[in-house]
Amino acid sequence: MSKYRNQIFAKQSKFSPGHQKIADFIERHPDEALFMTEQELADRVGTSIATVSRFWRTAGYENGKDFRLRLRQAIDTTPAHKLEATISRLDPSSLPLKLLEQTSLHLRESAERTDPEELKHAAALMAGARRIYVYAPGPSVALGELLFYRLSRFGMSVRMMAASGHELLESLAHVQREDVVLLFNFTRLLPETEVILDCVKRIGCSAVMVTDREEFRYGAQVDAAFYVSRGDLGEFHSMVTPLLLIEQMILSIGLLNKEKVLAKLEYLGELRARYGDKLPRGKA
Repeated sequence: MSKYRNQIFAKQSKFSPGHQKIADFIERHPDEALFMTEQELADRVGTSIATVSRFWRTAGYENGKDFRLRLRQAIDTTPAHKLEATISRLDPSSLPLKLLEQTSLHLRESAERTDPEELKHAAALMAGARRIYVYAPGPSVALGELLFYRLSRFGMSVRMMAASGHELLESLAHVQREDVVLLFNFTRLLPETEVILDCVKRIGCSAVMVTDREEFRYGAQVDAAFYVSRGDLGEFHSMVTPLLLIEQMILSIGLLNKEKVLAKLEYLGELRARYGDKLPRGKA
């Protein structure tokens, strides 16, 4: 367990060995535990349902429902509270090293849960698509824009979808069976995500999901799903691991379409050589 992880159960001295197993599991997998029944939790940690039922009061909760309610409140804490919770444990002199250590843990955890074959499969779907639609709400918009920029350079057709509201339907109206929809789904399942997944199912096109919630990874009906570790409940969430995953996708797609991609980039180089003295070069 990371030494930076929030301790959900602060007073553990009264825990029996069985209760300690339950607490350890929940602190390592809070998002997953949030949606488990007592029987599923008991089966997962190898104890009885009676032990799980007694655990809640020992841990300071009325019952499992009370625990899940408070855990949900922690998940839905405001960005200001998340940043404050993270900053409160840091000081300027320790920030670089601690951030590096924490990022290394996120990267390692994400790498362990990334199947190279699934990454290859997702890249193949996107490389062969008529068009790629990207749903990147909130902070994931930067990831979507990077994907749009890089894949457009490859000569691929990429469209950014509206983040919310009826504008999203304008994009969905054009999605076809030969397309691929890439969704970023962080923290919680948005109504827009549910709408997109329902439309994808009805249209019959492929979908790829990037999420920081294990239950979404296994529960959604998508062709490929990837888990990225971004931080603990109630903390500032890092975007380093999803960025690395997106760069891996971009390079995998480039390898699959190597000749086409190189031809597009060579042509771009020719245009720069021809018109470079007339047009200012951007920062990219």
